[in-house]
Amino acid sequence: MSLTGTVSTVILGLVLVGGAVYGRMAYQLPDGSDLLLGAQLRTTFDCSGRIYGYYADVDNNCQIFHVCYPIADGNGQIIETAQFSFLCPNTTLFSQDTLTCSHPEFALPCNQAPSFFDSVNAEFGRIPTRN
Repeated sequence: MSLTGTVSTVILGLVLVGGAVYGRMAYQLPDGSDLLLGAQLRTTFDCSGRIYGYYADVDNNCQIFHVCYPIADGNGQIIETAQFSFLCPNTTLFSQDTLTCSHPEFALPCNQAPSFFDSVNAEFGRIPTRN
């Protein structure tokens, strides 16, 4: 490989690593998201100690949801939990029971979302048994 190819590979690697670190930052929402929220953004949700899954942000009226992704070391010990934040489209809320952004009349009431966190997210990776 030429020197130019090596330098290009190193730069690409740095961009990818930098992008991965940036992607794990919570509450990195698109420009103008404050207009959709209609209120001051509250950055209170934290993925620490949570299993992999999707979580409604109750403090932001479920207009935001988070993906929590535990990261383990080589021994299987959780060393950090990445948090990715997403904004539901205009006039929709994250419905914790279906893990979708839905119109309010079809969504689970936002204040009930925490009671579904564990049960719904525990289904990830499970293979259903056949009857």
